[in-house]
Amino acid sequence: MSICTIAEAAVMAKGTCMVSNERLASVPIRSVTIDSRTVEKGSMFIALPGTTQDGSQFVRDAAVKHAACAMVARKALSMVKSQLGTIELPLIVVEQPLEGLQNLAGAYASKFHNIVKIGVTGSCGKTTTKEMIASILSAVDKTAKTPGNLNSEIGLPLSLFQIAKDTRYGVFEMGVDHVGEMDAMLSMWRPQVGVVTNIGHAHLGKMGSTQTIAHEKSKLFHSDIETALLVESSAFRRYIESVRHVHSTPYGLTSTAGIEYTVSKGLTGWTIGYYGLSIDLKAVGRHNLVNAMAAISVAQSLNIAPEAVKIGLESFQSVEGRSRILEGNVTVIEDYYNASTDSTDTILDYMGSIPWKGAKRVILGSMKELGSASESAHSNIGRTLAAMNPDSVMLYGNEMMAAYRVMKQSGYGKAVYITEDFAQLQSAVLSNVKKGDLILVKGSRAMAMERIVPSLVSIA
Repeated sequence: MSICTIAEAAVMAKGTCMVSNERLASVPIRSVTIDSRTVEKGSMFIALPGTTQDGSQFVRDAAVKHAACAMVARKALSMVKSQLGTIELPLIVVEQPLEGLQNLAGAYASKFHNIVKIGVTGSCGKTTTKEMIASILSAVDKTAKTPGNLNSEIGLPLSLFQIAKDTRYGVFEMGVDHVGEMDAMLSMWRPQVGVVTNIGHAHLGKMGSTQTIAHEKSKLFHSDIETALLVESSAFRRYIESVRHVHSTPYGLTSTAGIEYTVSKGLTGWTIGYYGLSIDLKAVGRHNLVNAMAAISVAQSLNIAPEAVKIGLESFQSVEGRSRILEGNVTVIEDYYNASTDSTDTILDYMGSIPWKGAKRVILGSMKELGSASESAHSNIGRTLAAMNPDSVMLYGNEMMAAYRVMKQSGYGKAVYITEDFAQLQSAVLSNVKKGDLILVKGSRAMAMERIVPSLVSIA
């Protein structure tokens, strides 16, 4: 698939095309990347500046791998030319490569006039909700979606190049962790249907308050939004409707039309009664059931038939690190992609409710980006853990000391272990976990809790 020519890309990015031969300006661009290691023949390499490394230093690497062109900052042009030497590589010169990337992606997406645009944001649940929506819509027609979790001001523009000529639906995550980020996203992708999964404490350290979080995420409900879906339990409904001048549509187990019953099947998911159909959803936890309600509500807003909803939701597969179940000698609930007070409370409550013959053990890493609310948030998790009363708890990270103290003070009498050293955590896991146990692994992305999973899988 060709995205555009080099000359067209320069115009779309609002940059200057520099080629040694005009013939090169008509060369097609087939992919866009910010990582020189993934460059292929026909790729455009975006040389983004970084905190530790500058993409401009890798333009030569991209050229050697037969990139079609590179987008570079004007201030880095002399260095890039020196680096390339006699190697011929068309350059698109912009003031800021990130802005150039966003301009290019926005212009590219705007070429597809018939695509139905859906956007998903929220403090947690974005990726799973997006995947469920896309699974339903894919049962109807060609659907483009965010690959993985590319949902930031860098990830969204890269994701938009998934759109092709025959795409009918586009479902993209629009995650924000600082003020102003949603404005940049809306300049590229203005959805007709917007979903706000929740307003929680994720990114509280950067945002400062939950009201600021609500203010920024609710920008998704822009002036031209057609359907604004907000989880029925949101405490910010009135605030969001007031500040965005929009009437929101609630979704959830009570609000979503056509839901006749829901039955938990434990670690195999849920059965949902929907307009006379029985839907088997392979996703654990009440939070994922609510995510399914969001997907169903999106489908309803687009007049998708119940039969397609059933096909789509039954085709859904849990994403790695997001409440995915690994079965073996020990059963692992992988929920390590990220962590907030809300998502941690929810998965702990769910784990506590599951009938299980063996021991239930919890491995928790710190919750990051909570700012001044960090200690109280971790203390709350300690209270949740004490009330759940698992057979053992292993805590990882300095912030989890607050949870540890609360558990000790509460009289929790079983084994609780805390460390800031991953090797010590690994050792504790190997000596504590036994065949037949049910293990929850959760923590913020920065804690890289997925590192502990191979040790769990190896237990005989």
